[in-house]
Amino acid sequence: MQLPKELIKNILSIYGPIGREWLDSLPHLLSQYAKKWQLIIKDCFNNASFNVVAEVILDNGHSAILKCGVPSKEFINEVAALQHFSGRGSVKLLDAEVGVGVMLLERLIPGTLLEEIFDETQRIVASVELIQKLHRPCQETTQFPSLADWFQGFQRFYHYFQGETGPFPKSLIERADAINQELLASMESPVLLHGDLHYGNILLSDKYCWLAIDPKGVIGEREYEIPFPRLKDEVNEKLIKRRLDQFIEISGFDRSRVLGWAFCKAALAAWWSFEDQGEICQSFLQCAEIISTF
Repeated sequence: MQLPKELIKNILSIYGPIGREWLDSLPHLLSQYAKKWQLIIKDCFNNASFNVVAEVILDNGHSAILKCGVPSKEFINEVAALQHFSGRGSVKLLDAEVGVGVMLLERLIPGTLLEEIFDETQRIVASVELIQKLHRPCQETTQFPSLADWFQGFQRFYHYFQGETGPFPKSLIERADAINQELLASMESPVLLHGDLHYGNILLSDKYCWLAIDPKGVIGEREYEIPFPRLKDEVNEKLIKRRLDQFIEISGFDRSRVLGWAFCKAALAAWWSFEDQGEICQSFLQCAEIISTF
């Protein structure tokens, strides 16, 4: 199987020697599960960036999706989140073995990405309707990380830069750290969030409804879950403001908390990108700076 160069680069960057070992063992893994689950495995999708994702043909002739990744807590959480959502607002999980990092998913047809829809209002409405399906109380709270766990990333940030902010804007990081602590302390009615909801993770199914893929699975409040711009998207102040305003209006969520989380999420994402890739993602910093003015 030919893998996208970006996928190989990301796996090696994030997992190092473990990633190299996993890539080397991938042909055997694919062969093993082709036999075990009786699959015909096709090529990896060109846009796969962190996991191997490929269409497969089941023994009944229907198509499905095989997803393989380096075994990790993140992979375990994704499977657990899909089990929790159980097809309510999300793609259905058909089978999985988290110990080796493989899962089998239903294939969404036609699979149109929400980002391919050009009407922003339509995209916001679809996102809000999806969120309302996804967000339910979660009894398995100890199984998933919380937003508090995620935002411990700022502690790693300060440890890395020895109490300073390095090349990051000092005032922005300090403000994001303070605001996220305030939001966490006052958070009510936590639910299981998707955790990485954006228009590229929302697909159209054959039932003419939009479903989410690739959940992270994190416990937090609903106001955190606004669809965020993707790295490849151009940072557009007017678009970001319009999206935030429309999302708040249509969802009925608390405005100050949505804006606060959006700002903190962008700042944290900038650190995560540096932590994983060793480079500052200017797009996330620009998003944070723009949102801080609203």
